[in-house]
Amino acid sequence: MGQPYLVVRAVIEPDVLGMFRSWYRRVHLPHMLRIPGIVGAFTLRRGTSDTNSDYLAAFPFSDEKAVQRALASPEAAEARQDWLPWMPYVSQISIEIYADLSPVPAYRHRN
Repeated sequence: MGQPYLVVRAVIEPDVLGMFRSWYRRVHLPHMLRIPGIVGAFTLRRGTSDTNSDYLAAFPFSDEKAVQRALASPEAAEARQDWLPWMPYVSQISIEIYADLSPVPAYRHRN
């Protein structure tokens, strides 16, 4: 089985986007990276506009056994608490665990 990921999606109100980004980098990301079993972080936004407020963050776990331990940790509880002040400014939030199903062969399209 492949490496599992914690995937968080959210839409942030545009009026607080700058403050959110600063908080995310200074506060939340360091808290997430202290969770035992989380070994990295990737953040993405939809499109190329710097004003887009649709965010996706993916946090890879070291392995499958780390998922339950990580989610039950005090560090994860702290990271969940980080979000409370932001909830009035967030919509369409989802938190999911993803895992690889199987390797995908590489395909190339030739014209």
